[in-house]
Formats: sequence, C-alpha cells, structure tokens
Amino acid sequence: MEPNINPDHERYSINKFLHNLNTNFRRKTLKELLEEEKPYVIVNGQRHRIKKRELELLKEIASENLKIPITLEFDSSLECGTIKVEGKEEIKVVSKILGKELDMFNEEKILYIYKPELRILRRELPTTTMYLFRMGLD
Repeated sequence: MEPNINPDHERYSINKFLHNLNTNFRRKTLKELLEEEKPYVIVNGQRHRIKKRELELLKEIASENLKIPITLEFDSSLECGTIKVEGKEEIKVVSKILGKELDMFNEEKILYIYKPELRILRRELPTTTMYLFRMGLD
C-alpha cells in the first residue's frame, strides 16, 4: 500500500526550501560596512565576514548606497553559464571590475555575465559577492 502523497504539497515544500536556502540574508550598504570595525553580513543565520580591502576598492568605484553582498544569480531559466546581476549600482560595479562599457541610456537594471567573467569578478570580490540560485520547477 502506497502512502498518500500530495504532489502539490511536496512541490510547495521543495520550492519553499530552495527559496529559503539562498535568500535568508540581509544586505547592508557600503556605508554601513565601512563604519564597522569587523564588517559582516548574516547569511543563512551565520556571520559572513567582509574583507576591508574589498570595501576600500568598492568605495572608489561605487556609491555608499551599494547593497552588499552583490548577488550573482544563476537562474535555471537562463542559458547554461549565464549569470544575472541586478541593480543600477551593482551593474556599475561589475562593469567597472570587468572593464565593460556601461550604456548610461539603458534603462534596464540587469546585466548578464558569463563564467569567464564570473571568475574575474569573484577573484576581485570574493567576500562582497554571493551566489543566488533560482530554480524553475515547472
């Protein structure tokens, strides 16, 4: 005899688990982190230290309103190896680190980068960037 399993409930539980796995964090502004003696953010209930060297670099290329960590989103609906960066300040930072031209007239606040660029970005900003995984289960 098979147990009575509700597929809709199971799908909801899996979606909720995956959603909470990557989004349980509070971002701080660059200004807030620069004022802290030992800068950190909380990610999934744990302290995640931020390197001062990275904050000093970001201070030179971004506004103090930049939200950290910068999320690098892997979305299953995108082509394999494509990473999405969202937000005006975030795009500005990533573009400068990668040496990409930024179209100031483009209203869209989304930038797509690829794995080779991701390596460069993470080499420069290992503690101020964070992976975010989105999965479409439909």
